Amino acid sequence: MEQGVDQLYRSAVEKMAKSADSDIEKLRRSLIKEPGSLGAPNPDSIAEACGRDASWGNYAFDSLRSHGFIQSDLMRFKWFKPTSPYIDDEMAALAGIEATAIIRLASLDCAAARAELLKREKTFEQTARAGKPLASSLAHQKLMLSVVAATGEVHLLEEYAKRATAALAYAQARRLDNDDLKGMVTSAGSMIRTICSTPPRDCAAAATAMRLHPKMPVEA
Repeated sequence: MEQGVDQLYRSAVEKMAKSADSDIEKLRRSLIKEPGSLGAPNPDSIAEACGRDASWGNYAFDSLRSHGFIQSDLMRFKWFKPTSPYIDDEMAALAGIEATAIIRLASLDCAAARAELLKREKTFEQTARAGKPLASSLAHQKLMLSVVAATGEVHLLEEYAKRATAALAYAQARRLDNDDLKGMVTSAGSMIRTICSTPPRDCAAAATAMRLHPKMPVEA
């Protein structure tokens, strides 16, 4: 990977993890389950809800915002409140960028990226076979980040990373069951076996299956 792409990739991957702070992790899960349960998003209300001090409240607010759990419009901050149609739309948007990356990879030499792709696919398979939806959703997002980053295109990865937030991965995890995870393992294997080859149709289809119809995997 080029330096700019590598730095952006590493930064995006680091965000695809559970919080090391147990209170923030509880907040993440609570907010996805019951958006807006804390009232208006601000450092003081977050600190009060967790019985922590103001300094921690500021830290937690920044963390939740940087991972997509707090959003902003022109006038105010708001909690991430994903509806099922919204998640569907975002999964379709991510699938579109992933397919674009896979098509471009078909004409590139992926030797330098293959070790990272294989590592990410193996980690995803392990978590999915263990039946862990949240860990699997985060691992899947890391895998797909590695696919987009393999193109070496900074702007494509920037566009992708803006949409592929940890908060979205948490929201998607709540919709995944064991059958979804089994299907995604099959499709992930197919994607890795056919990536960087022509024609890219089967590879792109396998990636899309994981996003849009995980129970109907693509075998290649």
